[in-house]
Amino acid sequence: MLRRRGILAGATALASPALGLPRLAVGQSRTITGHSEAPTLDDQPAKGWSRDVLIRWGDPVLPGAPNFEPYRPSIAAAEAQFGWDAIIAGVVSPPPTPDGVRRLVLVAAHPDVWPRMAFPNERRDPRISGKMQGVSIINLSHRGGRWVTVYGGYQSRRITDGTLCRLTGPATNALGHSVQGVLAPGIGCVTPWGTVLVPEGNASAWIQQLGDSMPWFAKPGAGFRFGWVVEIDALNPLSFPAKRTALGRFPRSGVACGVARDGTPVVFMTEARPFGRLFRFKGALLPGSPVNALDVGVLSVARVDEDGITWYDLPDGLPSLTATDSVARQGSRFDAPGGMVISHEGQVFMACTGNRGRGKDQIDRLNPRAGNGDGHIVVFTPSGGDLGNRHFAGRVILLGGRRRGEGADAYPLASTVWLRKPRTLSVDATGAIYVGTDQRGAADEFANGLFRLSIADNGQAAGLAEVYRVPVGSALGGSASDYVSRTVFAAVRHPGATRDASFANPATRWPTFRRAMPPQTTVVTLSVPE
Repeated sequence: MLRRRGILAGATALASPALGLPRLAVGQSRTITGHSEAPTLDDQPAKGWSRDVLIRWGDPVLPGAPNFEPYRPSIAAAEAQFGWDAIIAGVVSPPPTPDGVRRLVLVAAHPDVWPRMAFPNERRDPRISGKMQGVSIINLSHRGGRWVTVYGGYQSRRITDGTLCRLTGPATNALGHSVQGVLAPGIGCVTPWGTVLVPEGNASAWIQQLGDSMPWFAKPGAGFRFGWVVEIDALNPLSFPAKRTALGRFPRSGVACGVARDGTPVVFMTEARPFGRLFRFKGALLPGSPVNALDVGVLSVARVDEDGITWYDLPDGLPSLTATDSVARQGSRFDAPGGMVISHEGQVFMACTGNRGRGKDQIDRLNPRAGNGDGHIVVFTPSGGDLGNRHFAGRVILLGGRRRGEGADAYPLASTVWLRKPRTLSVDATGAIYVGTDQRGAADEFANGLFRLSIADNGQAAGLAEVYRVPVGSALGGSASDYVSRTVFAAVRHPGATRDASFANPATRWPTFRRAMPPQTTVVTLSVPE
């Protein structure tokens, strides 16, 4: 069996309050009192919860990082500071130390940079924006009853468009063994052996932009070195990120990793498209260290059947690896599948953000609505409880949209709220699923936030409650729970970035509300009420 190396269950993310940042008290007037469709300038935790800031765009990650000067962006600052956007990818726990202080290492993906919100002249500078995206690895420490970032921590580092990475697995004979850069990273997870998987999304726009200033990205075939799943050993700052080619190449939204009953690793992957497919990689159990457990295995695509999905293996050979989405034509299409999480019971939950392009003749049991952009959540139960089996039962556990009583948009009876466009998922110690919403492209009339979906013993949804509401223009970029400190960690993405907003005129200046400061993507901690 593969051994866990001190990871936190939940596998989607964590965070904490940063040294040097004010501990922001939450006033009663900012507390959620009921569901409000309209977003506000400030964030709002639920009643009984409290919120602290952990780290923001521009805060230091590397020792000696320049001070954050948003009106004078530079390459040196961008490659040493926390990125402009953020999705929590995972948190791992280093070995205990004699001082008894609890420590964690946070891994956050920075998938995008919007010039109109990130630069004072609202024009993209690829030399800088390529450093604002990528991955941040940050040391955390639990002190004084709160999580804080450790400035100059041993594991802290940035991974950007200039980071040297390894290519591993069967496609290296054609592509080589190294590549520069990680581009457009998505919703990641922690592996059972303690590394972090970060999937690359659609990197084509980044490659085009970077090619104008960095000739390496303009070379023929450069695109084939992106679109992979990147494995990061967050506890070893001297390690190289590894792009695992056995998992195929296609634009991914999210990944989730578990272990089959025979001990082999299993990785589930969603395709980042409105009609996206669901893929699975079943690896090989290799002798000794599991470090190369993702370099040999079978790649499959899911097809919806009468009561769930069946996995169909893709043919061996280079096309299945380098152009996976073109080969997997037999796979079923889901409504913009996003983040996933594997529950304590071994079920796979998948968020679908919705797809208005689905016609009435394209409806199936796992995509039950035509022309609907509200999204839904699907749960898959593997036959025999084995993630490596070929058939999974599947059903929709929650339909997004306004509450309208019983019917197409019905919620569990204990629900007090409703949500739209679920995108990120995590699980807490009780087995409840935390759902983050992302309504990018909507009319900025509905608030995004973090919701807690409780699951009954029979596997049905038992209730939905709102935990945290993010400011106007924001999305919820992932969450995770620290069971010991009773803390939930969440990323607030691109606050103030409504349709008509700009760097000079954002919809809010959260979290500082200073006239001279732009809004900042922020990782926060949420303290769970007793």
